[in-house]
Amino acid sequence: MRRFYDLVQMEDVGQWGERLGFYKVFTARDWIHVKNRKELERARVEGRIPIIQGDRIEKIKGATWAREALVDVRTKMDMQAAHIMKEKGIRAVYTLDWIRERPKNIRFAAKGIRILHKARVPILLATGARNVTCLKAPRDVAAVGIILGMSIPMAYAAVSTNWEGLL
Repeated sequence: MRRFYDLVQMEDVGQWGERLGFYKVFTARDWIHVKNRKELERARVEGRIPIIQGDRIEKIKGATWAREALVDVRTKMDMQAAHIMKEKGIRAVYTLDWIRERPKNIRFAAKGIRILHKARVPILLATGARNVTCLKAPRDVAAVGIILGMSIPMAYAAVSTNWEGLL
């Protein structure tokens, strides 16, 4: 049976994670934004998932200090950044919260997913929900991945098997 995962920006989701069909929902207590190697190591000691906020391509390219972290991609993606991510074992996360902010973000996400897939960087999809009403079922999140150009198996992997390395 497939296990589904999500990452949200709220402290607690109650039983909504189970009701929607998630095996694990990573809440704000489970992850932290990091900006340098010191914060990365502190996050690992605390048992939290280190996430680099990739709101500028320069931040993603400059994250050569990061190994096996996540990058919350919130900008255009290029092949050089994708190769740096692949080399460092960094996974890319696209959140529905960011994708629906502005129409051009849909285009950025679709192009970024193509580039990351070509570079063989694991892509994760998450709701990034700020409140319970923004939570979506895992198959709904995968459907957004399909709309952005992922194949069906790739979209399901983005909400299930690609997350399992974080546990």
